[in-house]
Amino acid sequence: MTPLSRLKKLSIVIPALNEEDAIGTTISRCLDARDRIMQETGLSHVEVIVVNDGSTDRTAEIAASFQDVTLINFAENQGYGAAIKKGFQRAEGDILSFLDGDGTCDPLFFAPLCRCLIEMPADIVTGCRMHQKSKMPRIRRIGNLFYARLMSFLTGVKVKDTASGMRVIRKESLEQILPLPDGLHFTPAMTCRALLKDAVTFHEIEMPYDERQGVSKLSVFKDGFRFLLAITEIAITYRPLKFFGSSGAVLILIAALYGASPLYSKIIHNSFPDGSIYRLLTINTLILAGLTLLSIGIVAERITSSLGSQVRKNSALELFLLHTFSIKKMIFAGPLLIISGILLNLGPLRDYLTSLSISYHWGYISTGALLVLAGLQLSALGIFERLIDTIVKETHANGKNR
Repeated sequence: MTPLSRLKKLSIVIPALNEEDAIGTTISRCLDARDRIMQETGLSHVEVIVVNDGSTDRTAEIAASFQDVTLINFAENQGYGAAIKKGFQRAEGDILSFLDGDGTCDPLFFAPLCRCLIEMPADIVTGCRMHQKSKMPRIRRIGNLFYARLMSFLTGVKVKDTASGMRVIRKESLEQILPLPDGLHFTPAMTCRALLKDAVTFHEIEMPYDERQGVSKLSVFKDGFRFLLAITEIAITYRPLKFFGSSGAVLILIAALYGASPLYSKIIHNSFPDGSIYRLLTINTLILAGLTLLSIGIVAERITSSLGSQVRKNSALELFLLHTFSIKKMIFAGPLLIISGILLNLGPLRDYLTSLSISYHWGYISTGALLVLAGLQLSALGIFERLIDTIVKETHANGKNR
């Protein structure tokens, strides 16, 4: 991380699409805030970069009227994230930042953001809009609350505002969170990548947030769905076991709860009610689906961990699953379940081979089939884990011998 003494310049990027009602005021406020930002942070220079994202109104004309501003014009709309990334490419600052051009954010707040970045120290600091004094519309507040809860669960790090449009980033840390999308889901994607990168320090502080000027470009449902996809895709890429493991564990837990009643009947009364066949089929499906998701998560986690250059910090759930479904245990448990399933169905199989009919209760056949299929699943998991482990060891050995 760059020493404090070398952080001298702040670059403010303002992405703008048809913001003629607010862009002039936003630029003026940024220019007026420069002296105070430098005074409160010790920075020696603040530059302002406006990226006109293919506006069809007077946004470009208004921005061009300011002399002490760098203006980048896109002939066609390329997206909110694309505009910010282009601004970052042109930026000369040690600290990169951006804020929306709709008048919702106060440029003076860059001072506490930069102080937090420098004093923590941190790699990324965002302004949090999720507080009582925020003037965010209710429907967007509900959506942001949902995404914050989801991201906090998937990453294991508590976050309040995933899509804040005002934040500061150390330039040297930018490569750690790339690639980032071009659209409006740029901000939640950045937050998610930052939280999933152990080498990146993320922090957020409450900031003032006003009602926007002009018409919002955000579609609550369309862009909200993109936010969801971006968060899920990144989480699966960096923490596959957290996503698939949790889903698989939930399915197996549901199966266990759903199977409590027929299991009680079998143990206490030594009987399976005929109506339980549908319940047992559902239980079998849930267990096999859960094991499949767990297997996908564990294999993907092993691969992701082997490709990473840094030591990964797993959550308690991830550590439990990795320990429980280890190579040795799966190679032993898989065949054991297969043999148990076969032994359970030896009687029905003998009946069928000798008389072409089965006198045993269908519960034996269903349970035996579940054990065999689950055993095959766990055996395959153990084999895949062993294969990954062998490849990683051989790769490391070849690397040392070169």
